[in-house]
Amino acid sequence: MIRFRNQKLDLEILFSSEVIANMQCFRQTCLKKEAGGLLFTNSFENNTIEIKFCSTPNKHDLRSRLGFYPHKQEAQCLINKKFNEGLYYVGDWHTHPQKIPVPSSKDKRTIKDIFVKSEHHLSYLILIILSSDKYFSNSYVAMADQNNIYDFNYFIS
Repeated sequence: MIRFRNQKLDLEILFSSEVIANMQCFRQTCLKKEAGGLLFTNSFENNTIEIKFCSTPNKHDLRSRLGFYPHKQEAQCLINKKFNEGLYYVGDWHTHPQKIPVPSSKDKRTIKDIFVKSEHHLSYLILIILSSDKYFSNSYVAMADQNNIYDFNYFIS
């Protein structure tokens, strides 16, 4: 289990080894294309969100060296399917070809837009930008609402 924490929000995001392994298969090393997917949890307890499942790219997503564009209908179908299985959509992840990834202005704008345009009862959506490094702890983890991005830091408990 790996934890990221935001002191100001008093929130933690936890990632299981299985979720991390699923994302790490798509690290953007060498000349690989960007990849991404959706994040899901089954509970919101004690100021902690544990990511229980992450999707991976599908054949309808558009991928390039500098971009990942999920197929919106496929994503919505997956959100509906996982909801019926008791899992709730809580955000997105994608890769960058950097060991210490930095979100672009487009990354920030996109997650804020998704927050505004999605039908949900959440205070924030999660954004993860996976590091090209083998250490998941170097990834960028944040939460966003319509106005702000809140960065999370790797946390050793």
